[in-house]
Amino acid sequence: MQYRNRMVFAASLAGTVAFPLAAVGILVTGTGSADRLVDAAAIVSLTSFVVWVLARVGVQPLIRCEEGVLTVHNPFLTYRAPLSEVRFLARGGEVGLRIEGVGAVRPWALSKSVFDGKRARAARKELRELVAGAREAAPGPGAAHRRLRYGLTDLLLLPPLAFAVWNVVDMF
Repeated sequence: MQYRNRMVFAASLAGTVAFPLAAVGILVTGTGSADRLVDAAAIVSLTSFVVWVLARVGVQPLIRCEEGVLTVHNPFLTYRAPLSEVRFLARGGEVGLRIEGVGAVRPWALSKSVFDGKRARAARKELRELVAGAREAAPGPGAAHRRLRYGLTDLLLLPPLAFAVWNVVDMF
C-alpha cells in the first residue's frame, strides 16, 4: 500500500516548476533600478523559500506499508514501525496512528481533501485493515522510531538565510 494526495502533489509540483520560471522571467525582463542586485537577491531567495515549502508540504508527504512495516513521511519527520506496533485512531473524521514507543502520529498524506476524497477514504480503509490484521499476527521486525527529515531539498533554505543575514549586516 502506498498513498500520496495526488491533487496536493500535482499542485505543489506545478508550483515548484512555475515559480522559478516566473522568477527567471522577472529577472530577465526586469528594469534597471539602482538596487538591481538587492532585487535579484530578494527574488532568488523568495523563490527558493517558496519552492522549499511546496516540496516539504506537497511533494514529500507519503504513507507506505511494505512487508509489515509502516512508513509515514510527514513534512519534517519520518516515522517507521512494524504494523504490529501501530494502532489506528479515527475520531470525528480525523485520522491518526498510535505507534508504540513513539506516540500519536497524524499522517500528513491522509489529510482531508475535497479533490482526493475517494482515494483517501480507500487508503484509510486499507490502512485500517492492514493494522487490524497485523495486530492479530506475530510481532513484526525491528522497533518503531522517529527521525528528522533532511536532504538536498533543505539546501533551498541557503539563499533566504543568506539574504536575511545580508540585510541584517547591511543595516549596521
